Amino acid sequence: MKKVAVALDAGVVSAHFGRTSEFLVVSIEDGREVKRELMSPPGGEHVPGLFPDWIRSIGADTVVAGGMGAQAKSMFRSFGIEVCTVPPMEADAAVKALLAGSLESVDVECDHGHGHTCGK
Repeated sequence: MKKVAVALDAGVVSAHFGRTSEFLVVSIEDGREVKRELMSPPGGEHVPGLFPDWIRSIGADTVVAGGMGAQAKSMFRSFGIEVCTVPPMEADAAVKALLAGSLESVDVECDHGHGHTCGK
């Protein structure tokens, strides 16, 4: 069974991975979704590695998010977790594309400055 953690922001893939307050966790078996649940990551002060460690602890194989820093990407890869950064899209569309094998990771740049845009 494969488990995918999708960073959410009001039903859309979150553009700011480190600020995500909710994840859609989807279990996939034989290419089909068999379970989905909403999960809240650990709260408190955001420290590097907190979300990657938590996502590893829930057994996810893949993480889907918008903008994500190089350190988080590196940690996920060291844990054997696939990272897929995508432009803004509905979470359900991301899951459907993942199941179809058509969800493509793009290099999303985000400087977190005023008026920035992620995924463009």
